[in-house]
Amino acid sequence: MESIYLWPEHPIGSLALLWVVSVVFLWAARDAALELLAALGEGITQGLASLSGHVRQRAEEIQVRSEEVLLAAGTRDAQGRLNRELERIDAGFSEQLGQYSKLQLRLDERLLAFDRDYQKCGISPPDVPGWSAAVETIAGLPMNGDSNVQKILEGIKRSSQDAQQKALSAYRDDTATRHKVLRKMLPCWKEIRGLLSGLNVSVHHALESTGQINGFIEDYVKIREDREESARALTYSAWKFFFVSMLVLGVALGGAFINFQLIALPMSELVPAGARVGSVPVSTVSALVLVLMEAALGIFLMDMLGITELFPRLASIPLAKRRLILWLAFFGLLFLSGVESSLAILREQIVEADAVLKLSLAGEDLRIVETASQSSIPIIGQAVLGFILPWILALVAIPLEMLLDCGRHIMATLAVWFLRTMGALMIAGAHIARHSTRVIKSLYEVYICIPLRVERMLGYGDDAEMSRPRRTAQPSTSNSLA
Repeated sequence: MESIYLWPEHPIGSLALLWVVSVVFLWAARDAALELLAALGEGITQGLASLSGHVRQRAEEIQVRSEEVLLAAGTRDAQGRLNRELERIDAGFSEQLGQYSKLQLRLDERLLAFDRDYQKCGISPPDVPGWSAAVETIAGLPMNGDSNVQKILEGIKRSSQDAQQKALSAYRDDTATRHKVLRKMLPCWKEIRGLLSGLNVSVHHALESTGQINGFIEDYVKIREDREESARALTYSAWKFFFVSMLVLGVALGGAFINFQLIALPMSELVPAGARVGSVPVSTVSALVLVLMEAALGIFLMDMLGITELFPRLASIPLAKRRLILWLAFFGLLFLSGVESSLAILREQIVEADAVLKLSLAGEDLRIVETASQSSIPIIGQAVLGFILPWILALVAIPLEMLLDCGRHIMATLAVWFLRTMGALMIAGAHIARHSTRVIKSLYEVYICIPLRVERMLGYGDDAEMSRPRRTAQPSTSNSLA
């Protein structure tokens, strides 16, 4: 502090002299200093404003590109669901239409047989005996108590009764025949009802499929027309699927860790002892590679089954090669499951051998050492667990694909938020720089206020103020900060 004093023995005088010199110097350099401060503030303001505009423009571009990708993915998903439903309907309708001709033929045959039987069982009245004219003629004869007429009438009566009995018997036989025909029509009715029920079920399924297709088409049209609303809905779905896939992947990673711990110890018996990769034992690396191989085979298996599309190029290869890769992945995963199951059994044996060795070194009784572990439940449990875990780990391809699909949009959304926040901070910084420049200029004027007051009292201040060029505000800066 004393180094700036002109007279160390008089610090107050030294400071006063320095203040006077600085005031005079700043008063003399007032125009250049104010122009420098104005240029510096304007440069910082315009630079921050321009950078903020560029950042916000990049954020808008990323958001538009992300929405386009999201809408394209939603459109592709809707098209895929619609195509799958159409393929299912095409296969079902082809089968149903192939059976429709047979069904229609059987129905026609049953209806014709039913019509014939119905015609056979029609009710026909019995034939009336042909005695009407004879009875009317005889009834017109005079009734004089003649015995011959009496005999004729009795004969007519007996003949009429015999004819009536024969007609009644024929009517009963005909009625019994009709009843037999009606009983034979009962199975025909049941078969026709079954055929009609089958037609109703087919029509109901067709209506359900049509309703599903209508829903898919409405979703597709909504995505194509109302892009903003569809993008917002797809964004919410992307966030939901992202967190769900993260949760499922976390559970899968827990299963993979258990799988790794299950085979890490017995792998030390299969690889060279003491070998290391860096500072990591080879057995640990081998167990990790085995777990990763199971996950890779599971990814190929899910792709070949058409559940995922992590490798789109595999979808374009011939069907025979796809089946070959499918069976290779399946049997490879089956082989690794068997290997892991055997390693789990070996692990239990190694643990039991270590326990027996520790007990024997501790001086325990031999019978106690031999009966240390007699239950086979842990061995069976670890063997089953070692066989099941690889198949569960193979399903990690499904949440992995969902995470990759949703993660792209989520990262773009976070980038847009970050860039917009940076743009807002830059705008705030530009405002702060502009007002800070004004404050510094005002403080500068306050610091040299005495020479300025003297100058104005002498009459030079007003002319100097009038002759000094005034800087106009740049409209671009104001527009960029708006």
